[in-house]
Amino acid sequence: MAVKKTRILKYEWPTFVKDFNRQNQFRRATLTLGEKSVVGGHGLPLVGLSYNEDKRRVEIYLGGMSPENPAHMAHRVEVPRALYLIRDTEACNPVRGVQIQGAPGTDMAYVVFLDEESAKCEWTAKLAYSLYKMRGTAHGEDQRDWFEAEKIIEKIATPFIEE
Repeated sequence: MAVKKTRILKYEWPTFVKDFNRQNQFRRATLTLGEKSVVGGHGLPLVGLSYNEDKRRVEIYLGGMSPENPAHMAHRVEVPRALYLIRDTEACNPVRGVQIQGAPGTDMAYVVFLDEESAKCEWTAKLAYSLYKMRGTAHGEDQRDWFEAEKIIEKIATPFIEE
């Protein structure tokens, strides 16, 4: 494995975040702070990163299973100092994740991809099952639950990739 870390210049952050989201949305990811895995031990779909220059923060959103909160903010890095793209030049999909350095004294945040496949289908299935349970487990509406889950995911995921 030939892992390479590339620092993203600050003026490139807005474009980098949109491009990163567009290329990696729905990949199975885990969030690690320092040495400790915080969210997604088995991997959750990446909804996207959000960079707010005015508020000076980067937010990391991963897919949740609750229809009320399908994209939950996994972590917020206040006053980010550096963004690094982590790549494995020998892999089919060389992007392995992103590293975000926050204010002094805070743990480094890592979003690491667990595989190269999209987790969107699995996320849709789990969300559809949650909708089924919310309806009282009445049978015969599985397609409606699936399409509703797809609509929910599309609604929350689209802003992370649009200009």
